[in-house]
Amino acid sequence: MRVQLIGFGSIGRNLLKLINDKGTIIQQSIGEKIDVVSVSDTTGTVITDGVPLTRIIQAKEGGGLKTLDSFEKISATSAIVDLESDLVVEITQSTRDGRPGIDHIMAAFEYEKNVVTANKSVLVSDTDLFSVAKEMGRNLRYEATVCGGLPVFNLMDYCMKSAKVLSVDGIFNATSTFVISRMEEGKTQTSARGEAMNLGIAERDQRDDLAGIDSARKGIILHRRIYGSTLTLKEATVSSKESEIATGLRQITDVTPKGVNVEYKKVDGKSVFANAVGPAMVIRFNTDVLDHLTIFTDHDGPLESAATVLNDILLSRSEKAAK
Repeated sequence: MRVQLIGFGSIGRNLLKLINDKGTIIQQSIGEKIDVVSVSDTTGTVITDGVPLTRIIQAKEGGGLKTLDSFEKISATSAIVDLESDLVVEITQSTRDGRPGIDHIMAAFEYEKNVVTANKSVLVSDTDLFSVAKEMGRNLRYEATVCGGLPVFNLMDYCMKSAKVLSVDGIFNATSTFVISRMEEGKTQTSARGEAMNLGIAERDQRDDLAGIDSARKGIILHRRIYGSTLTLKEATVSSKESEIATGLRQITDVTPKGVNVEYKKVDGKSVFANAVGPAMVIRFNTDVLDHLTIFTDHDGPLESAATVLNDILLSRSEKAAK
């Protein structure tokens, strides 16, 4: 199975490590190995051509991909167009308008390649990639876009077919939970944010996490999936502010037929959300027959997201078209 990787941040590096280390499981799952044919970041593209994945990771963590002999200063889009592959993994960082991620995915579809993405912003833009994938007969998988390692969409696809989802609420952002938890231990917000970045839980610019934009994107993806809406980020109600961060609060996202709301709320010991400490996330489905179905992880980070992306790659191999 030939795979191209677009975006080589912390999730991308963890993904290559997993592909390198999980060869036996991959072979047992899909009957073949995963051949990563290229890796692209903002500087250009490495055409792997036998270069060990560990060497590519070392280069990225050292002087950059440009230190490799097989590095070419070609864009990710050019790599998608010019190189043969079966699937494109698009895990560039989320942006306000979803680009260049949307352009990468559209190029992949045009050249008859399936896509796995962890990029939230491409799924909340004015471009309805769900419909495009269906029309073009392409497979688009996106499990890692909402709460990383939690099996949100697989749960909906395989375990909730008899249920109607009435609403969803939860803690959708691990960075905000981590920062507040550290503050509850007596640390300053500044030191907590620095620790979150050093651990790979947060990006250098944490404004989207702490101001609720990241959670709003996840809520919109859920809203579009559950209610078939075309809700956009501009239509979400995001009232959480960095200045409001304080002990005893958690950043709560509500997804209802009316829309998406993100705000910091006081939680007490009786609330399921009070159990979220450190880089934890919680999603609670309110359904007609399964009542409040809750899934929880006490640690969400780049490794967990990478594992979810790998799972999507394996599932994509056996599926014919996007839902």
